[in-house]
Amino acid sequence: MHKRDTFQLPRKTSDVYPTHSTLPLPKIIRSHVLQNFSFCENYQKGIIKDDDPEFLHQYRVTMRHIRAILSLHQSLFIPEQLKETNFAIKKLMQPTNLQRDLDVYLMQMEHYFNLVDHKHHQGLARFFDDLQRQRQKAYKKNKHWLKSEEYKAQYKHIRIQLKQLSPRVEDLSIPSQEMINILLLDLNSHFITSMSAINSQTSDAQLHRLRIKCKKLRYGLDYYCPLTEQLSISLKTKTLKFLQAKLGDFNDSSVQIDFLNHYLEQYKKTGRRAKAIGLLLQKIQQIHLENKQQLIIEIVQCSQNTAHKAL
Repeated sequence: MHKRDTFQLPRKTSDVYPTHSTLPLPKIIRSHVLQNFSFCENYQKGIIKDDDPEFLHQYRVTMRHIRAILSLHQSLFIPEQLKETNFAIKKLMQPTNLQRDLDVYLMQMEHYFNLVDHKHHQGLARFFDDLQRQRQKAYKKNKHWLKSEEYKAQYKHIRIQLKQLSPRVEDLSIPSQEMINILLLDLNSHFITSMSAINSQTSDAQLHRLRIKCKKLRYGLDYYCPLTEQLSISLKTKTLKFLQAKLGDFNDSSVQIDFLNHYLEQYKKTGRRAKAIGLLLQKIQQIHLENKQQLIIEIVQCSQNTAHKAL
């Protein structure tokens, strides 16, 4: 394919709090999410052309970032408005879920083949052929969805919702720096409390909830990076990046296990494909359990180090 026939992945500007701004914090946040939401349009042509799965990935990352920032600052806005807007964004991106999941599985194809013996590769190849067909169907649906008048109407409506987000009246009188301090220290405290509850009996669901809290605090520290050095935050961005990556990988393997179990339920339990998927599932479950044990050790160690620094 000639270079002129491909789209270049658009580059976003840095998402950092504008320390020079004198606007109330709710107005700054509203402007921030509106800018990010408008930027999502830059990915749509690339998703439709389907040359590079990164267009869809970055579209979804940006949408999730908007929802996370709104959730992070939920105390600043009218709850009913915020809930409706967050739900609308989730609904807008929901049709792209399957295509992105299948893209991830297909990109890991070589890794999956390495997990099972060569004699089962033929059955695994049939599995990935099926995933590729499903992926093409999902892509065609998304292409139609992004071009539809319904999508355009929903997109326009969400932009209006974001513009009309109303701050809590009492918050406008509080200086931004004070509000940010309260916000980040509260997130830090909640995350440390959740982290200290992790032990050898911790469930996958509990680790999933910890991941969400970790991501929220990480977004906060990243966005308010110019101001965080002045705060008594016991967890630094480097540590949070490490934990978020580990928790994210663990969550991904949980999703893979659920997907493979669901796939087996829909197809015959016999044959080469079923045998290969069953063996792959066993291997991923084993790795998942080993990673969980190691992850818990690392979280407990991090929790103990944080508690020691606080003394």
